[in-house]
Amino acid sequence: MSIKWIVVVLSAMMWACGCTKTETIDASSGAPRQMNAAPDLVAQSRPPIPDVPMPVGFELDQGKSRNFAAAGQRYVDHLYKGGSDKYAVARFYKRQMPVSRWTLVTDMFAQGNITLDFEKQTERCRITVYDGSLLHPTKVKVQLWSFGKVTTPSGSVEGNQ
Repeated sequence: MSIKWIVVVLSAMMWACGCTKTETIDASSGAPRQMNAAPDLVAQSRPPIPDVPMPVGFELDQGKSRNFAAAGQRYVDHLYKGGSDKYAVARFYKRQMPVSRWTLVTDMFAQGNITLDFEKQTERCRITVYDGSLLHPTKVKVQLWSFGKVTTPSGSVEGNQ
């Protein structure tokens, strides 16, 4: 392949990569400067937990995840890995969780991790977004648990019999 074709192919690749970004202007610090804004993430149509969305491009790390349900309550401890910016992932959860009737109660950034706590009825869901590895730059820890008294199928409270 000649040098001319290599230059053409590389130019086309650079042009294609540059067209996928959304550019915005930030003038909040005085002089306007150009910023690249990540596009909004989209929810998968069939996430592992039906009422907890997962962004397209993320996958469940099955070796580091678990979930179970008992006595009408559930426990979820999942790890998702993907390649999106962690701030875009946090924005995704802030937008998508209310669609499944979750209410944001805590929004915290500490030591590079973003932690979001949501509540729905007698359940709490904690989403922690943090830096991952080279292949999966962002990891998402999803923890969901029920709180309150556990009732038996007959309606009596467990442990008070």
